[in-house]
Parts: sequence; structure tokens; C-alpha cells
Amino acid sequence: MGNLNKVSALAMGVALSLNVAHSHAAETAAHDPKVLRVGCDAAFAPFTYTDDKGKLIGFDVDLINAIAKEMGYTVDMKGYPFDGIIPTLMTNNIDLIISGFTISPERAERVDFSDPYYRCGLTYLVMKDDAKKYDSFDKLEKAEICTQIGTTGALYLQKTMEKPDLKQFNTPPETYLELQNGGCDVVVNDRPVNDFFLAQHPKNKEFVVSRDIDSAQSEYYGIAVAKGNKELLSVINEGLKRLVENGEFGKISTKWFGYDISDDLKAHAAEARKSLLSRLLSKNHYL
Repeated sequence: MGNLNKVSALAMGVALSLNVAHSHAAETAAHDPKVLRVGCDAAFAPFTYTDDKGKLIGFDVDLINAIAKEMGYTVDMKGYPFDGIIPTLMTNNIDLIISGFTISPERAERVDFSDPYYRCGLTYLVMKDDAKKYDSFDKLEKAEICTQIGTTGALYLQKTMEKPDLKQFNTPPETYLELQNGGCDVVVNDRPVNDFFLAQHPKNKEFVVSRDIDSAQSEYYGIAVAKGNKELLSVINEGLKRLVENGEFGKISTKWFGYDISDDLKAHAAEARKSLLSRLLSKNHYL
């Protein structure tokens, strides 16, 4: 009798597991193909983050909604832990990832990437009065530099300079305040961080100049889809191309960064093609 109970319980457990698996598979398969299930990191301003009401906002949010609209889709976008976002895509729980996602050979082994839509690197801000004094990166050797603790900017300065005069802060706003108060000569941060600061405070452009640092260090952001999903990748790339051509891409980027970043992408097209990206991109990219 005990053995029969065990067998019955086992059978019921197997049946329940099969029903759950079937239900999950059916739910995954049944989702509307015209609805793009989008995953993102919901704490990566200015690309994907939440406002005071918990609504997802940012450059990437506006961009994927514009692509979807252009190509006849709608968007269902949700935030996920960053380290779990690729597995979520690989298990078919989302259709794509857009979240300031750097195109890299390592990631390209697990996902396919769209054409690049953003060039990321390091920039520095300097007061206009000192613009000529610090008009190139090599002149920063003698400058007092503000940056954020633990960032790529801080690490890059420590790696490339013999004895950098660094003042490190917990947040980017603190670095800008220090610059404005005369506590340092320049501020070094990731490009999108500095661009977002200037876009959010337009008056600062009247007395602050932004310059690139070592364009060879550029990284590019792309939209990730499941490996082998050529149909969706084609839709995304075509949508990007159309938005660049009709000016909508420029409007969105100007809203978030204060300028049309497609001009920057085109200006560095040769650099992108010479890099490892050339092996990861589709043949019909718009650059």
C-alpha cells in the first residue's frame, strides 16, 4: 500500500510538472507576435530608468517605442536584474534587450546584435575659460581632475597617467558642482553621463566645453535578440535605419543628450568597421 501511494504521488507530481511546463510553453508561444517583449536594466539613466511614479523612461525606452511604431509593433517593456537579462532572452521570456548594452564578442556568442545606435567612450568637461589650456587629453597631466569613484573614467586615468591629480566623488553631480565651484580643472566621466548632464542643464553649455578622450576606447551599444533570430534582427535594423533617415532618431537623441548622435555615429563609421564590431554587425547597417 505504501509503494502504491508513492507511485501515485510520483505520477501526480510528474503530471503536475508536465502541466506547468505545458502551460508555460503555451503562454510563451501564445504571446502576440506584434508585441515586442523588451527587457532592460531599470536603473541605467539616461538610457533605461524609472521616474518618480515608477514608469520606465529614458533614451532607449523612447527609441524602442519609436522603432516598434515605425515597423507596426507595440512594446511590453520590463526591468530585470542586469546579470539575468541575457538568460531571460535565451529562455524566450523576452524578445530583445535594449539597455545601453555594449556590443562585445563575448556577448555575441550568446545573442545577436543590431547595428550600433550609440558610441560610448570617455569625455571630459572643462570651463570655457580654460578650454584652450586643456584642449587635448595629454594636457590633463597637469590638471586637477574630478571623477566618480570606481568608474571606467577613474580607472582609465590611473592607468594612462603617471601621477594623476584625482579628486574622486560618489556621484557625477558632485563632480560637476566641484568643477563649477573651481575645486578642479576638468571632470572626466562616461560620455552618456556628461551628455545627459549638459542636456538636463542647457545653460551649462554657455560656460562648459565637452571634449573626447581617446576615441580608440570607444564602445558601441546595440539591441540584442536571441541567437539566430534573423527576422526580428532585420525588423530592428530596418526600424533604426528609417528613424535615422526620417529624423526621428535625431529628435529622440536631442531630447536626451542635447544633439543628434547619429552624426557622431556616422563620423566614426570607419572606426567601427575596423574594430571587432565589423564581424558582429549585419551587412546592411546604416553607417
